[in-house]
Amino acid sequence: MKKQNEFKKYLGEGLLIVFSVLFALFINKTYQDAKTNSYRNNALKQIKTELIGNQKILKDWMADHNAILENLNNLIENKKDSIQKLAETKGYLPLQIILDNKSIVNKPLLNSAWTSAQSIGITSEFDFKTLQYVNATYELQQLIMSTSIENIAERLYLKSNDIENTKGLLIELRLRFGNLQGQEYSLENLYKRTIEVLQ
Repeated sequence: MKKQNEFKKYLGEGLLIVFSVLFALFINKTYQDAKTNSYRNNALKQIKTELIGNQKILKDWMADHNAILENLNNLIENKKDSIQKLAETKGYLPLQIILDNKSIVNKPLLNSAWTSAQSIGITSEFDFKTLQYVNATYELQQLIMSTSIENIAERLYLKSNDIENTKGLLIELRLRFGNLQGQEYSLENLYKRTIEVLQ
C-alpha cells in the first residue's frame, strides 16, 4: 500500500512537471506568435504608407513626363528646326528646352519599408497574395528607376554634345519616354491593386 501511495505521489508530481513544461511552452509560443503578428502588421502598415507616398510621387512624375513627351513631339514636328539652330549656336543641345524645364525625376520612389521587411525576414509571414503583389510592385518600381530612367538620363547627358544628330536624339528620347510612360501606367495600376490588397 505504501508503495502504491508513493507511486501515485511520483506520478502526480511527474504529471505536474510535464503539465508545467507544456504550459510554459504554450505561453512562450503564444507570446512569439503575438510578437511575430505585431512585426508583420507593422511591416505591412509601413509598406502601405510607403506605397501611398510613392503613388503621389509617381503622379508628379507622370505629369512631368507627359509634358516632356508633348514637348518632344513639338520639337520633332517643328519645321523651322529651331532646336537644331539653337544647338549649333550654343555648341550643345540645351537640355532644359528638351525637357521643357522639367526634371526627369524630382523625387525618387522609396523602397526602405520593403527592404527593411526583407532584412528582418518578416516577409515569410506574409500571405502569398500579399507577397506576390508587394514584390511585383517593388520590382517594377526598381526596373523603372534603375533601367528606364537611367537610360534616358544617360542618353541625354552623353548625347548633349552631338548637335549633328539632334532629330535622331529627339526621336529616340520620344520612344524612351513613351516606353517609360507605359511602365508608369502599369505601376500606377499595380500601386492601386497592391494598396487594396494591403487594406
